[in-house]
Amino acid sequence: MLHYLAFALAFALAVPIMANAGQYKDFRFPREASTTKDGYPTPLSGKPITKTPVIVKKKGVSLKKYPEHYIPGKEPLADNEMRVTVLGSGSPTPVRRAQATSGYLVELGNGDNFIFDIGPGTPANLYSMGVHPALLDKLFIAHLHLDHTGGIFGLFDAMGWARNTPLQVWGPSGTTPELGTAEFTRNIRKAAEWHVQSKRNLLPTGGTTIVTHEVDISKFSPENPRQLVYDKNGVKIYAFPVVHTIDGSMGYRLEWNGLSFAYTADSEPSTFEAEQCRAADVFIHEVFPLPDEYAAQTKMPLQHAKNALAQHTSPEELGLVFNLARPGIGIGSHYTLGDALVDSFFKGVLTTYDGPVMLAHDLSVINVTLEQIVIRQAKTSFLAEVPDAPELEGVDMNPGKRSDSKRPDWLTETKIQK
Repeated sequence: MLHYLAFALAFALAVPIMANAGQYKDFRFPREASTTKDGYPTPLSGKPITKTPVIVKKKGVSLKKYPEHYIPGKEPLADNEMRVTVLGSGSPTPVRRAQATSGYLVELGNGDNFIFDIGPGTPANLYSMGVHPALLDKLFIAHLHLDHTGGIFGLFDAMGWARNTPLQVWGPSGTTPELGTAEFTRNIRKAAEWHVQSKRNLLPTGGTTIVTHEVDISKFSPENPRQLVYDKNGVKIYAFPVVHTIDGSMGYRLEWNGLSFAYTADSEPSTFEAEQCRAADVFIHEVFPLPDEYAAQTKMPLQHAKNALAQHTSPEELGLVFNLARPGIGIGSHYTLGDALVDSFFKGVLTTYDGPVMLAHDLSVINVTLEQIVIRQAKTSFLAEVPDAPELEGVDMNPGKRSDSKRPDWLTETKIQK
């Protein structure tokens, strides 16, 4: 009897939390608000992992007030405001439920949206942010590792039901054609051929193509350190090379309306990347734990961990990069979260840098204006619905010709008639 009562009480307490998982107001963070030994917010407790959630850029002016948490679809951006959302903050070893791998959404007050990388697990976070998929058609890939590209099928598959324009993809060329973004997207489209043909004559076909804008990495040089790869509606996006494995890894810098966002994805620390990201409002750079911590996390032999991390950036090295770049907020990402590892990160980075720092967490949201930078966690719906479709011009709604691939008659004849 006591066991039954205990079970009934536990069930009753759980019901209000899950009674309407489709509503953001019913969202509960997995952990109560708490801090690490060194006083930093713990992962999953509803606070961004930083001690500087508000950074005042311009003193003596009236500052916009924000709610404690960001609610997707409830906060229209001001004309002169930028919002950066961490879609994926984790490491590929392994992908975890609480951390997708690399991906970031940048929304601007002029209505433009940009996705930087689309690693495994990121599409679910992306589609929970209250932006219609028709407006999520611009993807900038830093390099072609799978932890930065593995979610592209989830993004491409908005075709027909939501996005009816081509998916636009920017990314690096390789030293040979098969190592470049054009070949990558061609193979993605080829792999989706059965999927696409099965929808013909049922849904619009305007979104079933990928348009690739390949950045020629051979044009980078000391005299030409960056290339302008996007220039529309007052938005400029520059690509620049970074030091990571073989040739063909890039970072990006977005500039608009006096605001800026820089992203180097994976890289070893360099003075060059620090210069390209200098004074950006938001600068996101990879960081990895120390080799012994990483080996313990991944159950990888210590020497293998050391070999892998030689291609990456430690917390102390990240501080050196931030110290040269002096961003509004420096963000370490690609880091496997854990309470002890949070303190280890800040201990390392703050030995070489004295400015505002944050450790990225899925669904951390950074609002940027000319006056301030405000960082919060988003409260999203577990059953997020697609927002109302925008009215777009020049959209191809033609369902196309039915595929020539037909089921055999004998199989079709077994259908139960409606």
